[in-house]
Amino acid sequence: MKYQQQLQVAVRERLRRLVTVAATSAGHEIHLTVAWIEAQPALQGLLAEALREEPDLDYEAFKAGLGRGVRFSWHSRTEAGRASLVWQLLQDIAESTARDDSDGVWRMAMAYSGERTMQDGWRAFAQDVLQPLFDFLSEQVGAQGSILHTLERYRTRLEWFDREELYARFKANTASGEEVYNLDLQRFLYLDGNHITHAKPRSASGEADLVGELGTDDALVCDGKVFDAGSRGRNYIAKGVHQIIKYAHDYGKNTAYLTIYNISDRILQLPTQGPTDLWPPYIELSGVRVYFITVRALPPLHTASKSGKATPVRITLEDLTHPDATD
Repeated sequence: MKYQQQLQVAVRERLRRLVTVAATSAGHEIHLTVAWIEAQPALQGLLAEALREEPDLDYEAFKAGLGRGVRFSWHSRTEAGRASLVWQLLQDIAESTARDDSDGVWRMAMAYSGERTMQDGWRAFAQDVLQPLFDFLSEQVGAQGSILHTLERYRTRLEWFDREELYARFKANTASGEEVYNLDLQRFLYLDGNHITHAKPRSASGEADLVGELGTDDALVCDGKVFDAGSRGRNYIAKGVHQIIKYAHDYGKNTAYLTIYNISDRILQLPTQGPTDLWPPYIELSGVRVYFITVRALPPLHTASKSGKATPVRITLEDLTHPDATD
């Protein structure tokens, strides 16, 4: 959660700098902003997904419409498409600035706004034309953080209050026991986070356990796997990762959430490509960021003082990229 919050703040700060910068320095500020966005994997993923939503955008017509005397049009149907147009524009301006054409951007702003002063023209241009990109990124980062907050609450609720009941129901029919946990998660996503999900919808890659908001442009791709440190061990989790990536591709998403119900008495350690102190851990494969939400689903067999030394099971990135490897 902390990472999403910090990224949201940073996005808004970048917008503030653009709006308030001196018009004569606008090109340089845009150059710095583009470099910063390109260094943020999460934002790059959101922008790549936005472009997939409207791949046929007429960027040249949009750019030409920014000139004086031409009726301005966004040439997009969605907020994602509008963000894609602004991102292309910023990249264009940054490239021009690198070629020592630093005056082109404020001239474009004056042509667009028709304001009398250079600074007023730049401010109007930044707020009208550039701000929608930063609004889109901030909202998308916030939505991602909201989902993670809901999943964190779910993990806590299950571990503190419902482990015994759900584990007993799982043991009653282990062949389809994952459905016990995934239906419980589906219920919690709706009651706590208002994420309307559908169990086992069909997709080109098979059946995801949970996919939410299918009737909207913001599908939530979530799957659940039981880990028992035996037949459902490293290989089983690795296959689950590759399945959920396929589901994300089916629905055109760059983010997915894999909930792992640990019913073993071993501590499960998963790889992460983010800061080591960031929860939850995540990896990025094939253009999809997969978050891991690990839930201790086995009721305690002993008191903490009698449990003995913990023996962790460590799953590496190499394990997850080779799902046919043996446990």
